[in-house]
Amino acid sequence: MRFPRPIEGLEKKTSGFDFIVGEWNVANERLRAPLSGQTDWYSTHATARAFTLHNGAVSVDEMWYPEGGFAASALRFYDAAQDLWTIHWVTSDNGALQPPVYGRWNEAGDHFEAQGPDEFDGRPIIARFLWHSIEPDAATWEQAFSVDEGDTWETNWRMRWSRA
Repeated sequence: MRFPRPIEGLEKKTSGFDFIVGEWNVANERLRAPLSGQTDWYSTHATARAFTLHNGAVSVDEMWYPEGGFAASALRFYDAAQDLWTIHWVTSDNGALQPPVYGRWNEAGDHFEAQGPDEFDGRPIIARFLWHSIEPDAATWEQAFSVDEGDTWETNWRMRWSRA
């Protein structure tokens, strides 16, 4: 499959998620019962394909979970005026966009954090996404929930990406 190529003459908006372009193997570790106090984790495998559009202002990854029988995508949109990314998650289960998280890269460009209000099992939460440990052939993404306005966080999902 051919990936979209940058448009010549169009200013590059950001390089924030260029690192993820390509094909990946993704090792997932998920907490079985988030926000329950339990610490039982399980592992699943996924494969992913990622690309950018509009010279980096849009970043998309498609992920397939063969064991779970579903697919999911992260849709990332960059607002250059605010230097802010908006990220939505969507799965093939229902096709609905999850509430967005909003975030930025740190000044060094090696750590990304985004947060946004959401709901889990009927409880209001704040969801947080982190990208870190980024290398040419590897990266780590984490999701955490807070039920106390961000005073404390429970990490409930880790993805370790390795280039296919």
